[in-house]
Amino acid sequence: MLVEKCYACHSAEAKKLKGELRLDSRAGLMRGGESGPAITPGKSAESLLITAVSSTDADLKMPPKKPLPATVVEDLKRWVEMGAPWPAEAPPAPVVAKPEGKSHWAFQPVRSADASDAAPPWERIDRFIATKLESRGLRPLPPADRRTLIRRASFDLTGLPPESAAVEAFVADDAPDAFARVLDRLLASPNYGERWGRYWLDLARYADTNGADENYTYPNAWRYRDYVVRSFNADKPYDRFVIEQVAGDLLVEDESPEGELRRQDNLIATGFLLLGPKMLAEQDKPKLVMDVVDEQIDVTGQTFLGLTLGCARCHDHKFDPISQADYYALGGIFKSTKSMAHLKHVSEWNERRLEKTPPGAEGPKPPPPAKKADASKKQNDAPRAMAVAEGTPQDLPIYKRGSHLAPGNTMVPRGFPAVLTDGAKPPAISPSQSGRLELANWLADPANPLTARVMVNRIWQGHFGVGLVESSSNFGVRGATPTHPELLDWLAAHFVRGGWSIKQMHRAIMRSAAYQRSSVGGAPEAATDPENHLLWRQNRRRLEAEAVRDALLAASGNLDGTAGGSPKVPTNEKYVSIKNEAEVYASTRRSLYLPIVRTRMYDFFNIFDYVDAGVHTARRSATVVPQQALFMLNSELANAQAALLAGRLLADSTRDDAARVDEAYQRLYGRPASPQEIARAAAHLAAMKPEESSANRTAAWTSLCRVLFAANEFIYLN
Repeated sequence: MLVEKCYACHSAEAKKLKGELRLDSRAGLMRGGESGPAITPGKSAESLLITAVSSTDADLKMPPKKPLPATVVEDLKRWVEMGAPWPAEAPPAPVVAKPEGKSHWAFQPVRSADASDAAPPWERIDRFIATKLESRGLRPLPPADRRTLIRRASFDLTGLPPESAAVEAFVADDAPDAFARVLDRLLASPNYGERWGRYWLDLARYADTNGADENYTYPNAWRYRDYVVRSFNADKPYDRFVIEQVAGDLLVEDESPEGELRRQDNLIATGFLLLGPKMLAEQDKPKLVMDVVDEQIDVTGQTFLGLTLGCARCHDHKFDPISQADYYALGGIFKSTKSMAHLKHVSEWNERRLEKTPPGAEGPKPPPPAKKADASKKQNDAPRAMAVAEGTPQDLPIYKRGSHLAPGNTMVPRGFPAVLTDGAKPPAISPSQSGRLELANWLADPANPLTARVMVNRIWQGHFGVGLVESSSNFGVRGATPTHPELLDWLAAHFVRGGWSIKQMHRAIMRSAAYQRSSVGGAPEAATDPENHLLWRQNRRRLEAEAVRDALLAASGNLDGTAGGSPKVPTNEKYVSIKNEAEVYASTRRSLYLPIVRTRMYDFFNIFDYVDAGVHTARRSATVVPQQALFMLNSELANAQAALLAGRLLADSTRDDAARVDEAYQRLYGRPASPQEIARAAAHLAAMKPEESSANRTAAWTSLCRVLFAANEFIYLN
């Protein structure tokens, strides 16, 4: 029909191409002409070609002189609904996992652990590590001293330094369960969720703005941030946490007040799929939609499975047994999901309203009801959250070279990577639904060989700086080999057996001798295992940007502990507008609650290796550059906190200078000052002639506090 009726005006052979539209290839149909793409595969009602051949308008109908028979028009509609297959295209190759990939360790079932062993989990951990050390003739370092240990644990679990009273109490506590009680207290602190929630936000590429082109705000992204913090504080089972973020909008809850709160959290959780940057200036909207699908596949694969699934968009994965068919099987699931209700403005995205909001359920109270005269605006005032929704269920073809303009001939049923369902019946996807709920349940299934392994490795990384698998978001063939594979599997099995409790994993890891070891010493072992793969010592770690800033505020007594709520990104209508960085970031709240502006990152964050908020980040780098020391000595933030700390030290007239120096060391380093350090501090103070005036005295102490802030001991954990 196209050859007979259309090629005279719309093909390479046409004497004069009409409307820049070619219909002699599928790519030409998809590319379209002056009015846009001629077809939308699977959607005849949205296809310009179908509109044109069905029209009676003289200026629009095609062919222009003699309309097509109704039966031919119906055939065209069915063809478009089928996905518009093109006869010259070869069918996709069958899905076959690469033989070398199927045997890869990460795709094998988690080996069952001996549940009959009654030893505490931390002792089991130490056995695995001891076996490796003994096989290499290495001896582990002794335990860290108690001051070092409580400082390490406090930063690890809350991102804040321990209070001096807590340090002294732990040092004086000889009870066998003293450290266990410290861990319980830290895990019960609301600061725990803020610390570990920030780790998760790195994976979820969290930001408060778009940042890809026009820098629109994400005015409700903070609700996802607060949901993550709540989830960690509540020790929400990890399998449930996974399901909520992929398909929370599809979960059924009861009608109780508690069920309503869960329903709201379920909805907010799906913001995980929306937080990435979007190239909204893209004129080719079908391409933009497929780019969003690609980003969702990529972040889901790396975060939950530790696999770079996005590599299979244009061709079979070069290293892992992930085919293009696997990719588009997942792509159909996300293409069947409404992620963007409108493509022009971020604020017009699929932002779902949270009705019947109980006070305090998801942040600050909603605005008061509008007056009767403004009743038409009362829906507008309802709280909103970035969330996805079910779309039109559809399968996708394999797009040649990943181009949405070159769809293949055969549709790929929605489903999951073959290598991870090999030998087991994959969950069936309902024809009337997207498949996201089935995907979420499959990800959280204990039989999935990757989900538990990936998460326990992330928890381990949080306590040692590096995971048992160093490439913590790539468990594929080109990823790192686990240093302790038996331990990794035991942790994964223990995690699932313990109800997917993240807090229990913290307890198991942190009560181990491996965690509590000193990080200093061990020359013979360093020669044999310089990178500490065998864990004969603890790793010395630098604090992340947020923990450095929060520690500055905590040391000066200036940290505002208010939790949650909107960061109030400065905007000019919908666009981000930062004219004065100092005003935007002048808050004394925890760094977690500062605005994350993708194209205008806070200078302090950049200096201390903050994440690229546009992508999933598995592990932050820790560079050492001069700007870091200069910032601690000269920046407005460091100067202000040094002045506040100096004022607090001088305010107590019952102390002499030696006692004040000692208190400063306790606040900043969690230990008393040595006689040599007190003497050096006295010399520094005397050089500034503090006796000449009170202003000189304050300036001298402020200078001393800046020097103490700039020391490595302040920003490193031993």
